[in-house]
Amino acid sequence: MSQLDSTLKLLGITDTNIHAQDVRDEFHGKGAGRKKYQVLRAELTYTLTRCPNCGFDSLRRNGHKLTHIHVDGPTDRPVILELNKQRWRCGNCHGTCTATTPVVLANHAIGHGLAMHTLKLARNSLPGKTIATVTGISTNSVQRILDAHIHPHASRRLPVNLCFDEFRSTHGTMSFICIDADTHKAVKVLGDRLNKTIKQFFLSQYSTAERATVKRVVMDMNASYQLFVHELFPNAEIIIDRFHIIQLIGRAMDQIRVQCLKQLDGHSREYKVLKSLWKLFHKAHPDAKKNRYLFGLNEYSTEQNAIDIGTSAFPTFKTAYETYLSIHEALMGHHYRKLNHLITNYKPNGTVLDTAMTTLRKNLSGVVNAAKSAYSNGPIEGVNRKIKELKRTCYGFANQANMFKRIYQLTA
Repeated sequence: MSQLDSTLKLLGITDTNIHAQDVRDEFHGKGAGRKKYQVLRAELTYTLTRCPNCGFDSLRRNGHKLTHIHVDGPTDRPVILELNKQRWRCGNCHGTCTATTPVVLANHAIGHGLAMHTLKLARNSLPGKTIATVTGISTNSVQRILDAHIHPHASRRLPVNLCFDEFRSTHGTMSFICIDADTHKAVKVLGDRLNKTIKQFFLSQYSTAERATVKRVVMDMNASYQLFVHELFPNAEIIIDRFHIIQLIGRAMDQIRVQCLKQLDGHSREYKVLKSLWKLFHKAHPDAKKNRYLFGLNEYSTEQNAIDIGTSAFPTFKTAYETYLSIHEALMGHHYRKLNHLITNYKPNGTVLDTAMTTLRKNLSGVVNAAKSAYSNGPIEGVNRKIKELKRTCYGFANQANMFKRIYQLTA
């Protein structure tokens, strides 16, 4: 009996009213779902004289009720607790009652410890089928546990600094996500990214005074969000994410580089630099002192020398490269006055860079605020990365509500 009591402790069962009697191995299920379980037979009994229904002291023992409870085991083998529960019958109201235990809720077949273990596995972005295989319960039981313990809701307190972004949820739908820029906790995930839906949420969930406390809203250059930000948050300033600013100028520079490539001989040094060493043009501080062998150019050279070879033949590309470096330096160095001067005094030269600079000029206040502030969309991009990983490991979701529950578990 002492060994069986130790087995109960190993399973995390500390209820002294449960007395273990036997341990055996059994196969349960049919076909591919047939598994080997470790079955622990035990009895649950204690003294009870007062009826919980009528309150009279007239209870009499009335046999036992055999139940099978899935519990969390110490190994990868699933464990079933075959628990024989004591029953009583009342001589006054003729009702019956059954013994209860903290191990499992009444009328449930999955122990509390196993339910918590299931939630931990789900937090690691495992798919429901894998969780069911590990725990020895069905996929539907896994989903019922998630439904019972995860209740997505909006943040009760509206943060002072917000991050806006969108992600692809189910069936190609783009959904909206908002998080706290300081704590990185989710504020709300919405089923779509329509302005009407977003405005309705913030107007219905938070008062005018609460929305007036918001100081910053960090976002990409999505023009639709900027249409309602000041309507919802009158005292907030818009901050354009620095990554998207650099990405915009970098893509324009790459398009000009490709256009220059088409005008060169495929065996020239300029072609080799622009074709194979394109990453050098995105470096903020290329090395101008150390010679090293540059694959693609196939000769020893400094990074700065290779850049000079690529930009010397095309003044338009050189202008784009210098503009990219200047904006990068001003933005990352928080030189907002210099950044403002670069954007407002840019002279068009008939390239795709003109379009990129026009876009920055339209979002000038948000771009300048990006240089002033230390906030960025990095936290929400990290959350989106977790969402992509969740979708990939779970092979996608057919039910958007179930997906949002898993997202809430990751970000709450």
